[in-house]
Amino acid sequence: MKFRIENRFRGITLADYEKLYFDEPFNEAMCKALGLQRTLVDRKEEGGRMRRVVRVSPDREIPGPVQKVLGGAKIEYTEHVDYALGSGRGTWKTISSLLTDKVDSQGSIAFAERAGHVERVVDGDIKVSIFGLGGLVEKFIVADVEKSYEKAAEFTQAWIDKGR
Repeated sequence: MKFRIENRFRGITLADYEKLYFDEPFNEAMCKALGLQRTLVDRKEEGGRMRRVVRVSPDREIPGPVQKVLGGAKIEYTEHVDYALGSGRGTWKTISSLLTDKVDSQGSIAFAERAGHVERVVDGDIKVSIFGLGGLVEKFIVADVEKSYEKAAEFTQAWIDKGR
């Protein structure tokens, strides 16, 4: 299931937004506010690229019917980001802790400076290969991702507004 999330942030330049997006103290504060446990597994910058691996565990249980399909009460995942520094472009992939061989989640991220704001666009495709039920699980995951990004955008704008 394909999705696109677009957010706009006022009061920040593209270069400053890029720094903020990958800033560890900011990410830790945001995840805490969103009810996500987050562990930085690895971060490397070399050759103009930044590669980051983060383990994420939402502090919420998934609905009962989805639990039965996935075989667990929580979806935890490891996010892999490959970003060309200064370009505003990168790719992401997540690996689920449940049904790893049946869930494929990946996409791209782009930042662009527009008149008076920075735009963040996250494109993704989530595929769950479970006969007869994959679509249900995909819809649940996409809805959760969209809700999380909306809350993250609100947190980010408040952070920018406070001049942190």
